[in-house]
Amino acid sequence: MVPQIGDNVVVPGCGVGRVAQLENVESHGSSSPMYKIVLHDDKSTMWIPPARFGPKGVRGVMSQAAARRTWATIASQPMPKKRANWPKRQRRYNEQLLSNDPTVMAELLGELAAVRAAHHLSFGERTIYERVKALLIAEVATALDRPRPEIEERMRETLDAAAANERPVELITAPH
Repeated sequence: MVPQIGDNVVVPGCGVGRVAQLENVESHGSSSPMYKIVLHDDKSTMWIPPARFGPKGVRGVMSQAAARRTWATIASQPMPKKRANWPKRQRRYNEQLLSNDPTVMAELLGELAAVRAAHHLSFGERTIYERVKALLIAEVATALDRPRPEIEERMRETLDAAAANERPVELITAPH
């Protein structure tokens, strides 16, 4: 992926940002080209080398079709039949959170939502649940060019419906 100035991109584990500029950055006496990424959530800035763009690094925002598949994945995750101990779950959850694959992150959110419906989540599980939910909401809202509060509300409704074993809320895909 070769990003263009103004493109929206996803930084694994950090969220959605915009490519602000490409600039040569001096470090330890040498100069390297770096993309300046401004994250949407907190307006923090990151400098990313071009080699970090691609499927395993910084990537483009998912398509509308991928957003629909991701949404369906969240709503379809069952409660795990048997849960590993916390250190094993935490390792797996963190790997899924940082996977950079929206489908894998959706599986994580759906699983945690199913667990949340049956039990109280531990502090660590709640933290991961809220983080993955925020990352997916930000990317889906950007992919669909919809207001974030609207996607947050639809996500809440979808997770509530999944917890009650009801039909999930449809994801609106037409731009506003």
